[in-house]
Amino acid sequence: MARGSSLGTQYRLQRLLTQERITGTLDEVAAAHETNRQNTIKEILVHMFLMSKFGLFNQEPPGPPVRIALSVQGAENQYFWSTGGDNAAHCAPGQIYCGSETVQKRMKTNDDLEMIVECLFSKTDGIELRFNAADSSAEGHGTGNRLRRVFGAACFEAARVGEFTRINPQIGFSRVIERIFRTYQQDGVQVIDLAIMAEQGEIAGGSSTVKGVPRQEVIRILQVYRDRLRSADASLETVQQLSPRELWHDYSQSI
Repeated sequence: MARGSSLGTQYRLQRLLTQERITGTLDEVAAAHETNRQNTIKEILVHMFLMSKFGLFNQEPPGPPVRIALSVQGAENQYFWSTGGDNAAHCAPGQIYCGSETVQKRMKTNDDLEMIVECLFSKTDGIELRFNAADSSAEGHGTGNRLRRVFGAACFEAARVGEFTRINPQIGFSRVIERIFRTYQQDGVQVIDLAIMAEQGEIAGGSSTVKGVPRQEVIRILQVYRDRLRSADASLETVQQLSPRELWHDYSQSI
């Protein structure tokens, strides 16, 4: 099948995906960013399931199909550049790789689907530095990749289930993704609690700031992240314009 795309160049995507700055109180901005993170993760899980279901993580021929190990690394690409002293904070806690390439590069026959997944991993919120500092603490940079590791585990599970589970697309697979998200939710709350304890330990040790941001502010943001995640609705209906059934059709037509 010939490749084609109606989305256009990355430059065009940069313009299309520029988002308005999140405003409000510290708690309101933190809650909005965490909600965007949850919705982005849900959508990524759907794509991970479908990419696995339709064999996109298998080894390229020649040779028998061999599952290539997935890994999670730091998010790098972005289509939003912050202005006015803000930071562009990624919504996804990391980027999933298949072998040496990003998972979106495994889509060899459909530019639209490739760019949709690319955009999910590249999606950012325009927010103040203190929220990016809290994200780094939650993700666990240099300390075992707390939230990033949990996110990676959820993506791996979606890929595993997608590969081995027989599902009728007419019935749908939303419940499978929701179950995986609930596991992410439970583990995510625990690792954010660990991040809070780590920040409290830094304060007790005499380090009151990180990247110029008061650690007490970082702790408060982490607490909002945790509470918002703990009370999150696992339903995919919270993600606007996400249709798992239509995506199943798109993937099935692209392979």
